[in-house]
Amino acid sequence: MSSDSHKLTARPPMDEETAMAFAGHRFQQLHPKETVPQWLPRCTVIGWTKDDAGRFVVSFAVTPKATNNAFAYFRVAIDRTTAETTVLEDRDLSALHGPDYQGFDSPEGAGT
Repeated sequence: MSSDSHKLTARPPMDEETAMAFAGHRFQQLHPKETVPQWLPRCTVIGWTKDDAGRFVVSFAVTPKATNNAFAYFRVAIDRTTAETTVLEDRDLSALHGPDYQGFDSPEGAGT
């Protein structure tokens, strides 16, 4: 057997879709489905950026109707090569009041 057959190929760094999946998994670990307000997914916007270390930072945010200034209630950094997650922000979901946020009044399944 040649030694070439034992060479490991480097795994490419993850992409943003994979990072968002890791973030969603981490959120679900900390907030089981039965503890998440039913309206929250309808009002949530998920986005990402990269920090100075090159990690993906995925944010779950809601936008108040009164100010139109979104804020993150959950942020997690994901290392692109190791997939290690670090929770940066995790607000108490019970402190969020659904009717205050954009999307709360949208009917289930509506495209708007």
